[in-house]
Amino acid sequence: MALYVNGEKIASVLIENEIQRLRPSYEQVFQDQPPEQRQKQLAEWARENVIEAVIFRQEASKAFPEIGEGAIQQAMGQLLETEGQTGPIRQQLEAGPDEEAKLHSEIAGQIRRERFIQQIAADIPELKDKAIQRYYEQNIERFTIPETVHAAHIVKHPAAKITPEQLKEQIDGVYQQIDGGAAFEELAAQHSDCPDQGGDLGFFARGKMVPRFEEVAFVLKPGMYSEPFETEFGWHILKVYEKRPAVPCPIEQVREVITRDLKQQAREKIIETFIDAQKAQAVIEER
Repeated sequence: MALYVNGEKIASVLIENEIQRLRPSYEQVFQDQPPEQRQKQLAEWARENVIEAVIFRQEASKAFPEIGEGAIQQAMGQLLETEGQTGPIRQQLEAGPDEEAKLHSEIAGQIRRERFIQQIAADIPELKDKAIQRYYEQNIERFTIPETVHAAHIVKHPAAKITPEQLKEQIDGVYQQIDGGAAFEELAAQHSDCPDQGGDLGFFARGKMVPRFEEVAFVLKPGMYSEPFETEFGWHILKVYEKRPAVPCPIEQVREVITRDLKQQAREKIIETFIDAQKAQAVIEER
């Protein structure tokens, strides 16, 4: 049986493609479901997504039945400029008249969709300061500059002609000199496999270095240096100069981002409401 939406036959490959698009994230979230149940629900969600996309396309085509060639060429030019000399759009253009016509149709459809969204979402009200403040407070972690540490290190990388025991002896020897009062930066310049600027790494936040390195860096207090420790890059001695605590960005610095997010949310809500209303009136059948 074939699926029809307002009399338009929907190719089964569209639903299958949507299933494949949804599958990775869906199976990750619903991995505890029995396989048969998971597959059935995935197929249902894909079917509903395709139906909603078709309805939206049909309504957009009614509102904007013709898209001028000038608009298509302008959009195509922007896409070609973005992708460079060997991208998929240029390859499709070079594949022959049929592929070029298909590309024109796809671009026209995208322009039609964007214009239709602008039309139905044109009356989004101006955002009030209270809404911006509330969003800021609810998402304060997103707008917080994370804790950072300013550190330097002395590192000895594994090498083919050096045994692990010899490498450890080398870093232990450097550590003994630091413990004896030698300047960390001078030893870094002399002995580190990354000697530039006395091994200075500048400021960095969590997630920028390998876990073991960060574990040591964020525990040490300013002015302290670590004992030798090992990561996948070799043996290190770490010195911390300064730490900066996490601090929220002032709301004025992120107001533009918040405004964009809230308008996008409002736009998506309007589109969702519109599609739901059209779907309730649509003729959806299998025959």
